Amino acid sequence: MAAADELRMLDPQTAPQIEQPATTMESHAMLTPRPEPVEDSLPILTRRLTLRPFVLDDAAKVFAMSQEGGMRTWIPDQVYADEREAREVLCYLISQYADPGTPAAGPYVLGVCLRGNGELVGHVGLSPLRGTVEIGYAIEEKHQGKGLASEAVAAMSEWGLRRFKLPHILGIVAADNVASCRVLERAGYALVEEAEGRLHGHQGLIRTYHCRR
Repeated sequence: MAAADELRMLDPQTAPQIEQPATTMESHAMLTPRPEPVEDSLPILTRRLTLRPFVLDDAAKVFAMSQEGGMRTWIPDQVYADEREAREVLCYLISQYADPGTPAAGPYVLGVCLRGNGELVGHVGLSPLRGTVEIGYAIEEKHQGKGLASEAVAAMSEWGLRRFKLPHILGIVAADNVASCRVLERAGYALVEEAEGRLHGHQGLIRTYHCRR
């Protein structure tokens, strides 16, 4: 899981405040193969996943996933009080597909579903961040450890770079969220900075990755 994204509108006041870089490194992790070329239309299909727009009927599952331990630890601002709040968030996200319709101005978040049976198992999205765009993602705990997050991130990044003509996409995660760092690295993101900062209420080293066209 990571910040990218978010299932809430990103508030610039709560965005990670990165201080002077501590180190600059390059990632040499094994990359997840890039998805086959996809059309600009939705849904986005990968070998195992369908990335599709949210619908209001997703509220119950979105609420249930928000209660999991990883969400509470790493992205607590995406933990919802009840199904009603989850539905309100979905209403907002669904409205963003048309207006503004671009992650440069508002969140563009898709549901991650298993291609075989259509089960909703997470989300992946692009959101504005201080004049650029970042990616965010989360996969339901019972489906973690299978490479699904990297598959979703790679596909969303490939599609988003082309569809919205973005020069690059950032991935910003806590350095001690090792699993989330690996997701980005396997999806083809390069580590460009590691610096002290604050992210989702956590103070510590923050890693910034990017993916270019």
